[in-house]
Amino acid sequence: MDIVRICGGDYTQYEALLLRRDSLKKEAMDYLSDYIRVFGELTMAVYEQQIECIKLKKAIAFCQTAANYGRKPDKEQLEAFLQQEMAAYYQKLRQMADDNQICKDAEAVPEHDVLRIKKIYRDIAKKLHPDISPLTEKYPELLELWYRLVTAYNCNSLQEAEEVQMLINSFLERNGEDHFEITIPNINRKIAALEAEIKQIITTTPYTYKELLNDLSAVETKKETLREELETYRDYAAELQEILDQLC
Repeated sequence: MDIVRICGGDYTQYEALLLRRDSLKKEAMDYLSDYIRVFGELTMAVYEQQIECIKLKKAIAFCQTAANYGRKPDKEQLEAFLQQEMAAYYQKLRQMADDNQICKDAEAVPEHDVLRIKKIYRDIAKKLHPDISPLTEKYPELLELWYRLVTAYNCNSLQEAEEVQMLINSFLERNGEDHFEITIPNINRKIAALEAEIKQIITTTPYTYKELLNDLSAVETKKETLREELETYRDYAAELQEILDQLC
């Protein structure tokens, strides 16, 4: 495929930054998955205990209000009140449980497969990346295939990546798209924006989990901190339960 690039500024730098940005985003997702695998169960246990404390505090406030009016709290009303108030918390807890299970079930991908997937992505990105190529705007079918490739790339699915690569190349050949021009307006401004985005990615979570995950001592310290936090919330919940029992 003959690609003619028409733009001011440094197209090669722009293309390299786009690919680096996408690669770093994927790495950040991988670090997040690793973080969840290592700390997910403890983090979820802490959050579950946190919301138990929140639930008890809300129940105490409900019962205290009834007591202030000289009434005995209505248990059915209390239950309905708590269901409404706690719905969002329990939804987040369910999402955490789902994320934990997904990360646990994820299979390790051989390094040579990862490298092959990365090469396929880079090769196709130079042709179809929506920030570069006019083809995804011209052909909705190619845009759909591009998103399939992005998903395969992020999920480390070599088979899907290879299949999408074949479909893309076949589509381009069938439609005679062997020569097209790429025009990047305001390329210097876009380069600066990409550089800022890359800096943001590598200096914030989840990318910065990399340092923690590569330090076994830090991992154990983090686990111990979470265990201590869990015990603190359990003790607090017990205290709140005593207060609630006295009110109700």
